Amino acid sequence: MKDIIYTLKLDKYEYGVIFNSLNDKRNELLALEMETDVIDSTLLKVIEAKEKHKGRDRSEGR
Repeated sequence: MKDIIYTLKLDKYEYGVIFNSLNDKRNELLALEMETDVIDSTLLKVIEAKEKHKGRDRSEGR
């Protein structure tokens, strides 16, 4: 079975909500001494997400 991949288009405020929510949940789980593996891997994906600006990839240069 193939994994399904979802792509989200977020502005910088929505991105911040996702990032902060995951980080808050991670801190909550750490305080309860629970596993954070799934949150950690998801948070890393959010951190490593590439930005795109109006139809061009940021890595294209200027």
